[in-house]
Amino acid sequence: MTIAPGRPFVAPLRRFARRPGHRAPLAVAALLALLLCVPHGVVHDALVVAFVLGGFLWTTTDILFPPGAVVLLLIVGPPAALLAVRHRKRLKLPARPGNSALLCCALGVTALLLGESVPGGDCGLLGLGAFTLLALPVGWLLWHRTPLARRTATATATAAPGRFGRCRWAAAPLLLATGALLIHYDVPADARFAATRSALTTHAEHTLATGSTAPAWVAGYHLEQTRLVGGGVTFTVAGTGVFAPHGYAYFPHGTPAGKSAGYYTELGGGWYSWSGPDHF
Repeated sequence: MTIAPGRPFVAPLRRFARRPGHRAPLAVAALLALLLCVPHGVVHDALVVAFVLGGFLWTTTDILFPPGAVVLLLIVGPPAALLAVRHRKRLKLPARPGNSALLCCALGVTALLLGESVPGGDCGLLGLGAFTLLALPVGWLLWHRTPLARRTATATATAAPGRFGRCRWAAAPLLLATGALLIHYDVPADARFAATRSALTTHAEHTLATGSTAPAWVAGYHLEQTRLVGGGVTFTVAGTGVFAPHGYAYFPHGTPAGKSAGYYTELGGGWYSWSGPDHF
């Protein structure tokens, strides 16, 4: 009897996908794995474009919205308050977040952390994380309007909450707050580089000794371009940046003379975070 190598893993995934509400986290996890394995491609480029356009829209809104914020609140606020008072008996709080919603939230935060763990940021991963976290509340509220969700809510309402049932409301805010703090203090990039420094140093010294500049996967980084410059080497990490290449540079004796110091940020031990010139 012959058993396929991936068969023990496929059956549980199929059973998990058939359960109501669990296809969304599987889809997000599949997209996350695809972006990590293929830093370039149609999916990655589409998410990069969406993320950049969203950033421009956010910046424009941030500039234009504050002057009209008070007027907008005066226009929208009173009707919304009247509708809420009029229909308060029909309004019901949604059921506590389930495993699917919390998994999507965790995957979205993970995508943001991974996107910030490389020099210049991976806008494909950042776009996936931002889209997941923005679409999650809308999808969760729409899910509660389906008949299956109503039956599930009725069944869970009659049952006693589990040991951590009431803590589910705090799980998503805690995940978001933790992710925001880690990104604010540059923990993802610093921690990932510290964990992979020895492997990167070995690869850099091998490159300097042999002169090999072929693309390579090293400690989870896809080094798509390698250049020997002034007694050192620069590595361009695939998928990073939008308007300029980003990566790491290894110069055991300091940055090369004649190069702009603005392109290098010292990390210690001969390593630098490197940014190339803009494409435009």
